[in-house]
Amino acid sequence: MRSGFTIVIAPNEDGFGTSAWAVRLARELAREGRGRVARIKVVVATDKRERFHEDKYTPDLPVDRVRLEGVTKRIELVARSGAVDVKESIEQAILPYADSCAQYEEALSRQRVFENANLVVDLRVPQIVRAAYRENLRRARESKRPMTCVTIFDHAWSLSLRRIASSDTARGSPTQNVEDALADIENDETLTQEAILFREPICPSDYHGYWRRILGRTPRLIPGALGGPLCALEYAKGTDFDVFRSRLEESGQCPEAAYDRAREHAQAILGTHKSLRTLFISGAGTTVWDDVLEKMINDYETQPPQYNIVTYSPAEVKRRGIKMEIQGGVERGTSNKTERLIFVDRTFGDTHLVLFPAFDLVLTRAGGGTVNDAIACRVPLVLVEQPGMWQIEQIREACRREKIARVVTLGEFKKRPRACVESGNGLLKELENERSNMLAIPNHSEIWLVRELLKMAGATRPHEPDQP
Repeated sequence: MRSGFTIVIAPNEDGFGTSAWAVRLARELAREGRGRVARIKVVVATDKRERFHEDKYTPDLPVDRVRLEGVTKRIELVARSGAVDVKESIEQAILPYADSCAQYEEALSRQRVFENANLVVDLRVPQIVRAAYRENLRRARESKRPMTCVTIFDHAWSLSLRRIASSDTARGSPTQNVEDALADIENDETLTQEAILFREPICPSDYHGYWRRILGRTPRLIPGALGGPLCALEYAKGTDFDVFRSRLEESGQCPEAAYDRAREHAQAILGTHKSLRTLFISGAGTTVWDDVLEKMINDYETQPPQYNIVTYSPAEVKRRGIKMEIQGGVERGTSNKTERLIFVDRTFGDTHLVLFPAFDLVLTRAGGGTVNDAIACRVPLVLVEQPGMWQIEQIREACRREKIARVVTLGEFKKRPRACVESGNGLLKELENERSNMLAIPNHSEIWLVRELLKMAGATRPHEPDQP
């Protein structure tokens, strides 16, 4: 048996969705790879992502956080008033791509990130894929063992950015400089040795076809969503976690009782009224809703709802001067005008996924990370349009098509935000059909995914099964 494997995980810098997946993978790799995986390096390139990861890994886990120094150019979209700013996104996320690649490669080399690495897991960072490819060329010249590079994706930056660049018809066709940068991104994506995509609706089918074309082979698909109620049970140190985990591995399905126990734990952490249903509102870690939630929150403070509201919006916390304190491992605060309105920020030691069992409805834009967490915990969605963001709109349409969400336009949301989530009598909408439809999508697929990653790293025991 081989031991001492090093795995590099690189989440991208646009939102927190891939960082949340990195946490889930790192924790599961540490569990499944015990005795075989020596180090897991989680690589980030911004202060916000470094802050996100700084409290996620306990000292007993073999996880190092690596903050790349000198990387000032990254793929990050610019959003305002609920929509993508096409001009600024082109200037920030597309045109500087060549410089971004050079910065990544220089930082990775200087900080010796790939030293002893066996596997590189790319979560939407094509600059890392290019650097890994060039590192393997160097290793080949020195007759050293190459790394395996695997891309885990819910879309493809080259296609998504092309759609964004072409969405503003007033600007005409993309310039040659933009076309050249997009071609570079696509070329780097093809350098991965393996692509593993989410299934619909998290990764829309158009991307499956796109990856099949650029790679010349069919990409593998993750069976379902990452995470689920067991994450909340483990976070709360529930005594029944091990029993439910064993049942999941034996049957391939998460026991129904696990959802009820996870809900109790999540409600206790949040301090919500158990007799009331709960709405979660999130801009998914981006700036997209920084200036559109104010009206909705004002309305809730003026006319308190007949349900709990949990909101993730750092901009609203700052705007209202909300005092945030740590309770049950969660940074939370309550509105000065109604105790039913709770603001959350960091979840120490894990991600917002562990709170999802407490929710009955999620109001958000259709980011892959938030949609994943809702599906994993069987919480129906109300998805708001995000103009200009083709990938998000494809996810939103896929969720509508699979009948796991209701959809509303950005205009409807801005005009009458509460009407998007309330029934006629002021109660929170009950989307039971949508919740039932989510049951057809497996959860806790991180178990399957991590076992596949360990095989790619060469750290798998011969007797390990292919499926969870």
